[in-house]
Amino acid sequence: MGLRRSLDDYKRNKETKDVFPGERRTQRGQFTGSTQRLIHVDSVGSIQDYSYPLSGLYGITSSRFGVRVDGTNKWFDTRDSSSQTLHEGDTFVETIHSFETFDIVQRDFTEELSHVTAFELRGEAPDCLEIVGFVEFNPEGQEGRIGQLIHKDEIVELYHNQEHDYLGASTELEITPQVMEKFDEILAEEPRSFPRKGESETYEGSRLTGGVSFRTELKNGRTTIVTTLSDVENQSQVASLDRLTDLTQRYREPSQILTATQQSGTTPDGADQIVETDLHVLDLLSAPTGARIAGPDFDPHYQYSGGYGYTWFRDDGEISTFLLEADERLDLGIEERHRKSAQFYLQTQLNDGRWPHRVWPMNGRLAPGWANGHIEGSETQYQADQTASVLVFLAEYLSMYCDSLSEGIVQDIENALKSGVEGMDISLETDGLPTVCENAWENMNGRFTHSAAKFLHAYSAIATAPLSEDIRDHAAMRARQIYDALEMMWSPDEGIYGIRLIDGKLDERVDSTTFALTDAHLAYDDVNSVGEDRRYRLATHLGTAFETLWRETDNIRGLARFEEDTWRQRDQTREKVWTVSTGWGAYAAEKAVRLFSAPSNQFDPVMWSDRLFAEIDFSGTLCLPSGYLPEQFFDSGTPDSATPLGWSHAIRLATYAARDTRSAESVLEHTSSER
Repeated sequence: MGLRRSLDDYKRNKETKDVFPGERRTQRGQFTGSTQRLIHVDSVGSIQDYSYPLSGLYGITSSRFGVRVDGTNKWFDTRDSSSQTLHEGDTFVETIHSFETFDIVQRDFTEELSHVTAFELRGEAPDCLEIVGFVEFNPEGQEGRIGQLIHKDEIVELYHNQEHDYLGASTELEITPQVMEKFDEILAEEPRSFPRKGESETYEGSRLTGGVSFRTELKNGRTTIVTTLSDVENQSQVASLDRLTDLTQRYREPSQILTATQQSGTTPDGADQIVETDLHVLDLLSAPTGARIAGPDFDPHYQYSGGYGYTWFRDDGEISTFLLEADERLDLGIEERHRKSAQFYLQTQLNDGRWPHRVWPMNGRLAPGWANGHIEGSETQYQADQTASVLVFLAEYLSMYCDSLSEGIVQDIENALKSGVEGMDISLETDGLPTVCENAWENMNGRFTHSAAKFLHAYSAIATAPLSEDIRDHAAMRARQIYDALEMMWSPDEGIYGIRLIDGKLDERVDSTTFALTDAHLAYDDVNSVGEDRRYRLATHLGTAFETLWRETDNIRGLARFEEDTWRQRDQTREKVWTVSTGWGAYAAEKAVRLFSAPSNQFDPVMWSDRLFAEIDFSGTLCLPSGYLPEQFFDSGTPDSATPLGWSHAIRLATYAARDTRSAESVLEHTSSER
């Protein structure tokens, strides 16, 4: 999103209480994408690229569509008459724009680096009805220094240096290049609407702009608009023009679109709606490498966040582990995803056995971040849990697939795990807890319960993996040290594991990251038995944490991140509800069914699993009509921040799988008892 569009949005939303002005929000609408291009289709049909982290290409920064009736443009985004459906199995978005006597059906789907927007007329329309549009491109993230070529075959080419973007149609285009806002217009109090009326000022000005408006006829009631992105080092201008022409002609008919999208479906046959949606979302967020962005980047100028269009090794490692677990339970047939994740982690591991803060998913190179202290020579500004999350996945992946992996891959993973253990050892103090570092929420420093839980999980998973005895013995020894050291994090007065030790004092606030203790102790139980006193404390902790973090309004229900969380509150005076925390709570409660033999006075895991999962389920207050899970919600029910958030969807999928398994086991036990 260019600065012009951000400032325009700021002008429109600066007084809105539950919106951060200047961002590009994706809470309304649906996404369509490939491993190279990610397109958001707003609920009124406007499209926008979020593709840069996946392909290195920027594409479309803003757009709008409408119809021209009797010489007047009627824009879809000025009307309240559009409805939208995502055809999951077919991987295309259908938006229907209703008028008095006719509908315009808009179908959007993405194929490699190209995006197709097809329009079809239904009903009785006036004579000379046309489709009108405005599309603004930012090749290489540029707002200025853009060139524009209008080819004789009515294809528009927008370019800066390496990135060249193209727009064409299956029917005749009338094109008007749009000169974007000048300084005085950018600084004016009132926002501007595009396209402008009339022709561009001069030929020179019209060829140095990223904006273009157009209108095109509906031939036999149909027209198809195609945009395609290219890197001139990989594809020539001639090849790009030929590809765009081919696509505009190939997808003129709705039947051709349906056939193409049915063939590109990636979810398992017969998948439940949650499984289908969550796998689809994780597909959308994935680059060709298999690495995933945390979510579509809604704040590209870092005004209210540090950006989301990167691969965090915490988020990605957790997602990979959740997928592995869901696949094991539901037989999803997604082995290729696991393989790509493992390969990406092997390629990006640092020499000291750890991983950097965040990288570009398109190539694994170091991305802008604020937690690379271990690379600079300082342990404090480093998120040690990230390395542990990756190691959990690699150990569990090796355990599950060891027999089917090549000898070379097995050796590579074993080397990575050995090096990773050495990396975690660097972060351990002599008392058995990780040293002072950044937390998972990236907003404070200390010695965190969550970091210790992830280390316990990682060491335990490695101690039980098919590895050489020396690695396993060392990991088991470290796991026992951390298990014992967690006593320092227990607050008997509050009945919880505190959030952190800071200057030797326990911070007794409740933090949802401590839900990781459940999985960690389940893994440790395979190394050394978890004592009854520890189980009692964990039950007390979870029960207290859920009650403390539970938030309920007339519009939403769920869990806050942690006590006294003030991030992105806007005018709200208390902590916001997070889908990650709510889903994590449901997952921890579900896994606790295995950890606790029966409900106790302190904690009923089944009740809490049901209660929390209900809020992220399709009918829950934290799930959008699209099926997407945003990162956060205001008390008013307004969704906020990255949407959809990959971590939340992976948690939901793994929790669904665990609940499905428990349900099946319950039925089997009931049937056996009747016999």
